[in-house]
Amino acid sequence: MISGNLFTRDYLLEGIARSEPWTALADNELETVKARLLELAAKLQAISRPNEAQTEKVFIYPVLELLGWTDVEVQQTLSAKGRKHVPDALLFGDTDARNRAVGEKDQWKRYQHGLAIAEAKRWGRALDRTDKRDTHEDGVPSTQMLQYLDRVNIVTGGKVRLGILTTNGEKWRLYFQGALSVSEDYFEVDLAKALELPGHELDLVERADEKLTPAHALKLFVLLFRKQAFLPIDGPRTFHDVARDEGKIWEAKVTRDLSRLVFRDLYPLLVAALHRNDPAKPTQIDSHYLEEIRQSALILLYRLLFVVYAEDRDLLPDNQEPYKSYSLTTMRGEIADRISKLQSFSPSLATYWPKLRAVFKAISEGDDTLGIPPYNGGLFAKDSAPILDRVDLPDAVVAELIYKLSHREDEDSKPRYINYRDLTVQQLGTIYERTLEYGLRYDADSDTVLVDADDTARHESGSYYTPDSLVSLIIEKAVGPFVEERLQAFREEAAKLAKDKRPIETRLALLQGFDPALRILELRICDPSMGSGHFLVNLVDWLADKVLAAIAEAELIVDWSDKPYRSPVLASIEQTRTDIIRQATVHKWSFVIEHLDDRHIVRRTILKRCIYGGG
Repeated sequence: MISGNLFTRDYLLEGIARSEPWTALADNELETVKARLLELAAKLQAISRPNEAQTEKVFIYPVLELLGWTDVEVQQTLSAKGRKHVPDALLFGDTDARNRAVGEKDQWKRYQHGLAIAEAKRWGRALDRTDKRDTHEDGVPSTQMLQYLDRVNIVTGGKVRLGILTTNGEKWRLYFQGALSVSEDYFEVDLAKALELPGHELDLVERADEKLTPAHALKLFVLLFRKQAFLPIDGPRTFHDVARDEGKIWEAKVTRDLSRLVFRDLYPLLVAALHRNDPAKPTQIDSHYLEEIRQSALILLYRLLFVVYAEDRDLLPDNQEPYKSYSLTTMRGEIADRISKLQSFSPSLATYWPKLRAVFKAISEGDDTLGIPPYNGGLFAKDSAPILDRVDLPDAVVAELIYKLSHREDEDSKPRYINYRDLTVQQLGTIYERTLEYGLRYDADSDTVLVDADDTARHESGSYYTPDSLVSLIIEKAVGPFVEERLQAFREEAAKLAKDKRPIETRLALLQGFDPALRILELRICDPSMGSGHFLVNLVDWLADKVLAAIAEAELIVDWSDKPYRSPVLASIEQTRTDIIRQATVHKWSFVIEHLDDRHIVRRTILKRCIYGGG
C-alpha cells in the first residue's frame, strides 16, 4: 500500500504515530475524510474508461481540495518561450500567495509563490513506462515529473522542490527534488487499496503486515499529502522535513539492530558450525584455515541475505509452486511455527540444508522448472566456498540461523519478523562493512572457532563508511560536469540544426548522434576500492535520474520541430523490456511487470555498461 524511499518505512509504521500531527488527527475526522473520498471514487468508477480530463475533474482536484489545496492555478507555463513545460497545477499555501502569483506577467515567475506542483493522469495509467491509450498520452509520467521538478527548482532558486504526481487517482506519489535519487526516493500511497475499493484487494504480504493496515495507509495519505504537511511547523522545517530527519534516525536504528543481530548471533553461530561440521578440517587449525572458514561463513551469510531480500521483493517466485516449496519464505514460516510450538530440531539430521544448497544452485545456474533465470553472480559460484560444498549443516543449526535471520528484538524484547523488502541496499552494505571488523581465533581447549573483533582488519583494508551527504557531493563534483558537457553539446547542435535547411527527418536523425541520454550511458566510472559499493549504488541512482531527465530535456530543447524528438534510448528501453519478457516466457521464468518499468531498465543498463568496481 505504500512504497518509495523518501521516508523510512519503519518510521512510517511506528515512529510517525508519536508525532503531533498524527495524534492531532482524530479518528472521527479521518472517517469523515474517508467517507468523502469513497464518494468521489464512486463517481469516478461510474464512468466507463475515464480519460485524463474526467479523472482530474471528478476525482483528483476534488481530492486536492479535500486535503486543503483550495488555492490552485492550472496550466502555468514554466518556460520563457513555448508551452512544453506546463505542469497541470501549481499549488499555493494561501490566497495571498496565489494573488501575488497571478499578478506576475510572466507565468514562469508565478512558481516562486507556490508550495508544490501537481501532475494528473487518467485512472489506471502506468507511471513508470509508456502506457498510451489516447492520442495525447506520450511519454512516461514519472520522467515528466522529474523534468518539471528540475525546471521548477531552477526558476524558483530552489524554493519549490516538491511535486505531487497524482498519477492516476489510484496511486499518489510525492517527489522531492532534494533527494539523492528523485526517481527512486519518492513516497507513494495506493489510495485505492487504502480505501479498500473493489478490485484493489491487498496481496498476501500486505495482509500479513499487522502494522500497515488500510486505515494506517489512509492516515499516512492524509497527513503527508495535505497542505499542512508542506507548511513550516518547526522554524523553517515542514512536517515532511521532520519526517525525513526522524526517518533517518529510525533507519540507523534498524541497521544497528540488524548489524548487532548478524554479528552477535548469526556470524558466531556460522563460524562455529562450519568448523564443527567440516569433514575435512585439518588437525592443526592455522590462519589459512581460519580465513577459509571466515570467507565461507560470510559467503553463506550473504547468500541467505540475497535470497530473503530477493524473495521479499518478488525477484524470486516464492509465492508460486514449485519454487514455493523450496523457498526460504516457506522455510522461515515452518521454522517459526515449530519454534512457537516449542518443537525441537535434530542436531544430527540435515533436511533444510539440502534445500538451501538446491536454491543456491538454481540461482547460480538457473532452473526453468522453478522459474529462476541464471543470475551469473560470483556469490553463488560453486568454487567460491569449497567448505559449503562438503559440509552438511544439521537442522538445529539451520533452524536457529534462519529464525534469527528472520527476527529482531522489538523495544519490548519480543521477536519481530524482518521483511527484507523494507531494507535498502545501502543498509545491507553497512552490514557488509562491519564484517571487516571481525577476525577469527581458534580455542584449542573447546575445539571451537570463535569470532574475535579485530579493529586492525578494518584499518588495514582501507575501508570506511562514507556518509550519504559526502557521497552526493563527490558524485556531483566528479561526475556532474561530464553529464552537463553532454547536455550542452546537444543544446549547441540543436541550435545549429534549427537554422539548417535540410528536411526535419534528416536533422532529427543527425541529432541522435549527440543524444545526451545515450552519451551519458557511454560514461565509464570505476571505484577501485569499492568496499560495500556504497558510492557505486548511489551513483547508479543518480545516473538513472540524469538519463531519465535527459530523455525529457532533449525533447524540450528541440522546439523547432513539429515532429517530436525521441531519444534512441527510449527504443532501447522498449527493446530490452520486450527481450526480457520474451526470454521469461520461453523459459517460464517468473517476472513482475513493474520491475520492468523504464527507471528499472535504465538502472539495469547503467549497472551493465557504466559502473566498475574493485576490491
